[in-house]
Amino acid sequence: MAERGYRGYIVSRPVRGSHFPQRVQNLVVRDYAARRSLPFRLSVTEYAMAGCTMMFASLLDELDALDGIVLFSLFTLPARREERRLAYERVLAAGKTLHAALEGLVLRAPGDIRVWEDIIEVDAVLPHTPFGGRYEKTDTPLGPEGATLAALLTVR
Repeated sequence: MAERGYRGYIVSRPVRGSHFPQRVQNLVVRDYAARRSLPFRLSVTEYAMAGCTMMFASLLDELDALDGIVLFSLFTLPARREERRLAYERVLAAGKTLHAALEGLVLRAPGDIRVWEDIIEVDAVLPHTPFGGRYEKTDTPLGPEGATLAALLTVR
């Protein structure tokens, strides 16, 4: 059967706590494919229910008719590690590639899985770090008291 391009995968729910309109997700996916000269087919859109991966599963079933899948983001993959592992294995076993457009990642070989999973695991622990993984600015670059450079340089 002839290879027939890459299918996009976008979602109807927030990605890492941010909502991206579907039209924006499609622009990101199409631009990613165009910049890499990947023949692109229309995207499928996941249902909005939390944890739902029905459309992603249908994409995996369609792999024989595709060159691969272009995800809007690797964070649109199933939340459960075992489900992701099975998806990676199906893509690689079919000789296809999986792309994460927002992150600019490509899964071509089993060794690439570790990179993808490392990023997902780091993101999972960020909320448990100081500042919840976010940088917080002070009132001024020199501190909340509004200290001046001269005051900081004064030897006491």
